[in-house]
Amino acid sequence: MKQAIFLITLNQDIAVSRPVARFFRRDARLEIVFLVADAFRKRDVTGVWIRELMELARELCAQVISIEEPADAVRRLIGREGLLLSASESVLPAHELAHAVFLGAPPSLTRISLQHGLECIGFHHNEAHNQTWRHIIGMTGDVAVSWFEIDALRSVQPDQRAKIMAVGPPIGLEAPHATAQHRRGRRYSDAIHGLVCENLHSVRFKDRDRDVFVSQLLSFARKLEDLNGALDLRPHPGGRYLQKNQAPLPANVTMNSAPLYKQSLDKFAFCISGPSSVIFDMVWAGVPVAVWAPDEPGRDIGVYSSLHLVSDEREWLDFALAAARDPQPFLARQADFLAKLRIPADIPARYRELAALAHGP
Repeated sequence: MKQAIFLITLNQDIAVSRPVARFFRRDARLEIVFLVADAFRKRDVTGVWIRELMELARELCAQVISIEEPADAVRRLIGREGLLLSASESVLPAHELAHAVFLGAPPSLTRISLQHGLECIGFHHNEAHNQTWRHIIGMTGDVAVSWFEIDALRSVQPDQRAKIMAVGPPIGLEAPHATAQHRRGRRYSDAIHGLVCENLHSVRFKDRDRDVFVSQLLSFARKLEDLNGALDLRPHPGGRYLQKNQAPLPANVTMNSAPLYKQSLDKFAFCISGPSSVIFDMVWAGVPVAVWAPDEPGRDIGVYSSLHLVSDEREWLDFALAAARDPQPFLARQADFLAKLRIPADIPARYRELAALAHGP
């Protein structure tokens, strides 16, 4: 049987790979294999993501193979046929393990580099990416799988364009885009429940930005507490800035590190986040979103600039109350945001074409 082999090196690989692996097993009848790097296990200090991986492996009757280094992985790939996939493959140092495995993989495997976020290295950079790593960021895969049509990708290098295969975001395999319909009738109450997400490890933020975000978060939480409101605070799976720095949180704030795909997002009246792919997840789920950005000249919002923006705690609170009272204006704006991204219309059909590469070009 042909195989789809997923190389797991970073915590965030699980959420990207999960819907693809489930679809390949269910729809394409491919055997699923997970190559799990020791580096992944070390990064997963909470144990959340290795538990998720093992649960997924049981569901899919998948093999789980531990690897220590690239040479170990390459040895494990000899004699296998099908697809080798990674959501963390590029020439950047943070992706060096997957990059090295792809370089050494046998030709019997089609190497597939998955877009892993809205602003993703090699596909669609923000300005901070360009300033930090320059514009030239390539991938080794035979195929570079994108969420959007190529004319909506602004960072694909000329020598990479022939590799692009637009299939749509993996979340589209699990759930259809939520329309405004399911939010109609929701009105302000005395028990607003919202979500705040942080990705303060991002290169687009400086130390001052991080201090400002934490200060505004704490002030906003206290104001919301006065209104009998509550917050879930979601750290980035890889960065976990607030967890690592043990910021003191008010009593109405709960740390929420559970996978989004195991939560009912309808419980959130709003979401506030710095520029991060979690915003896309919330937009897809029909949750009113505000993008936090420091109030300074030349601030870098990138692809998120057409969404509602907040820069201080007063704007946080105004947005939260407005979204709880009437989400429709925000959802209409978010529908326009999605339309401009050029997402393929039939996502499952595109992934079937991708799975077919397991049987050769």
